[in-house]
Amino acid sequence: MKFLKKKALGLFFLLLSCSVPTACYADGNLSAADQDTLEKGWQAYNIGHYKETVALLQPLAVNGNATAQVLIGRCYESGLGVEQNLETAAKWYSIAAEQGDPQGILCLAYCYENGVGVNRDEGKTLELMKNAAEKGVPEAQFNLALYASKGRYGVPKNYEESFTWAKRAADQGYAQAERYVGACYEYGVGVEMNVAEAAKWYAKAKAKGLEKEGNVFKTVHDSPM
Repeated sequence: MKFLKKKALGLFFLLLSCSVPTACYADGNLSAADQDTLEKGWQAYNIGHYKETVALLQPLAVNGNATAQVLIGRCYESGLGVEQNLETAAKWYSIAAEQGDPQGILCLAYCYENGVGVNRDEGKTLELMKNAAEKGVPEAQFNLALYASKGRYGVPKNYEESFTWAKRAADQGYAQAERYVGACYEYGVGVEMNVAEAAKWYAKAKAKGLEKEGNVFKTVHDSPM
């Protein structure tokens, strides 16, 4: 079965783009050597050695490692160590997402939200963002909070639901959500007004560098990618 899957995916990618490898199949088990390579790839990415990142992680991505696939996708999206190719970036995110990788799902959601390598699609944006949120990604949870507060992408405007999603993200230490939860408590939006709770959550956000400023309910969230 693995051979047939590998062969089918190889033909698929050959048709899609010569920039994408012609073989990719899921294999969640990393050897000690591959784990070391993955860590070196992360380190290279974090210090801006992007060509090294691609050289190290491309083989792992081809062999089905979702973390490597997402990082390769980011490199193609921003033209880091490779020529920028948004379609290829979206394909790598899609491959990772198909394996159920939370970051791959989140990145693909942003692709559909912003039209990065794919056509904009509000339905797919919401579907993928919900999937990532349900897998515990705080950034996705906070995005759902914003959708519910603004009534975006077919989500009915519901401040209680907005607060619930924001609180889930804040409980994981997501700074923007902490500030948002503070504002909810301060203004009584989606939750009963509570000055002490507002101060507590504002303090948590401030400790991460986010000061209380203006009305966060009017803040537009931008994709960090």
